[in-house]
Amino acid sequence: MRPKILMIHGGGTTPDIFRIQARKLDAALSQFFDLHYVSAPIECPAGPGVLPFFTGMEPFLKWMHDQPPDLEDLDTFPALDDMLQVFHTEGPFDGIVAFSQGAKAALHLLRHLERERGGDRAVDFVITVCPTCPFQGIKDPKDRRSPYAKACLELGKVQTESIHVLASGDPYIYESESMIEFFEASARKVFRIEGGHHMPMDNGFNRKLAEVAARIYNGI
Repeated sequence: MRPKILMIHGGGTTPDIFRIQARKLDAALSQFFDLHYVSAPIECPAGPGVLPFFTGMEPFLKWMHDQPPDLEDLDTFPALDDMLQVFHTEGPFDGIVAFSQGAKAALHLLRHLERERGGDRAVDFVITVCPTCPFQGIKDPKDRRSPYAKACLELGKVQTESIHVLASGDPYIYESESMIEFFEASARKVFRIEGGHHMPMDNGFNRKLAEVAARIYNGI
């Protein structure tokens, strides 16, 4: 059986939209892995950049209700139980790829799974692309240690090997910069590319990501 990756779409999209958005990375990863696209359970308006190109592909979906920082739960989100059920019934999964709000969901999922396993990793790697910050309200790198961010960090960092793709033209770049702090520094790689808030389109870069993921999976 080939190793399998859980593909987590961003907020305000769908698995079918994410399959199109991630088509370049999908093609590169599919040389090594089977990909499983999972659907968020909460209907919502279209996400950034979704319309008009994806008109007619409703309902658009999201993983969580982004709350003001003093109201947001530090350690969970509404769809966590749904995602855990997928992980346990449709796996095993060897890796995760998550975009935008999906990366925030992946953070909570991985931290929960590692806690279940007494600190052991649940997957071999996670790739986040243009992640939005794991705690709302952090818009500037100087504000990473706000009381809410500090409290979330104190819950523990994700130990899974992580690959983070940050885009220089992403309007959420400060949130992406904050996201990487929630992953163990010794187990993370950060790639900085040009572009906006979207999946990478350069064929060579996507092949590089896939090869890095395959090397981690194979223990190289």
